[in-house]
Amino acid sequence: METVIEVIVFGLQRGAIFGLVGLGLALVYKATRILNFAQGELGTVPAFAALMLMIGFESSGDKAANRGLLLPAIVLAVVIGAALGVALYVAVIRPLGKVSPVTSLVATAGVALLLTTLELNVFEARARRFPRPVNGGFRLIGTSVIVDWHTVVILAVLGGVALALAAFFRSAPGVALLATADDPFAAELQGVPVERMRAMAWGAAGALGALAGVLGAGVFESLTPGLVTSTFMIPAFTGVVLGGITSMVGAVVGGFALGIVSQAAIQIVTSYNLDVPGPPQLAVLLVLLAVLLVRPQGLLGRLA
Repeated sequence: METVIEVIVFGLQRGAIFGLVGLGLALVYKATRILNFAQGELGTVPAFAALMLMIGFESSGDKAANRGLLLPAIVLAVVIGAALGVALYVAVIRPLGKVSPVTSLVATAGVALLLTTLELNVFEARARRFPRPVNGGFRLIGTSVIVDWHTVVILAVLGGVALALAAFFRSAPGVALLATADDPFAAELQGVPVERMRAMAWGAAGALGALAGVLGAGVFESLTPGLVTSTFMIPAFTGVVLGGITSMVGAVVGGFALGIVSQAAIQIVTSYNLDVPGPPQLAVLLVLLAVLLVRPQGLLGRLA
């Protein structure tokens, strides 16, 4: 029983990060019908900026981070993530115009590779210590399972983001964004600034990516180049597909589901001493294949 509880607890921790990344993917797709494969690096780059602030902008060595600067560092990361999202839209996506979705996807993948290469050149291919907002944990009543306070923080942040997005889509700007996504031409005729709304969506996705980067680095208490892309991006994308790529709620539900599935795969392989390479990645890919074959619109999505 405790093993199941552990899988759920650690699965929810990972799933919440998947959900944050997935919300950014779903938001961009909802606004512009583009899959943004640079979403992971919109999280990793701001996380490095936050780390640089906490260590006094010393890129060499492994100086301990100043935890007292963590909150300003997170704010800086969110601002940089939003700015990167807007810059990506203005400099890459908008000039491409009405090219095929595949071309736009390849362009975002190219941006992801470019940013990862820059990270490797500046910060080298090694892990750097990254602090958590809150250390320690607590024991679940009646069990020996220890829950990190960092897990609680991640879940609280995801809950706050979900509530903020729900409120946003009930507001006038949110309705304008939905109108832009459904019919840009008709929305423009009604006076909606379509390009501005799209840029806002990309900026919000960048901010969500930054939160995922900072909190995801805290999960491992370390930060490496390409962390969010290599660790969280594919499961988050799979979660979005599972939940329904047009559904914001589906992105969160799918993220949690994939978090639990990947953690369960790790637990099964460990418990039975199986020689299976990359069990969480394999489980995620099997789920993605099953969803594409059985219900390509996802659990909560709808066919275009």
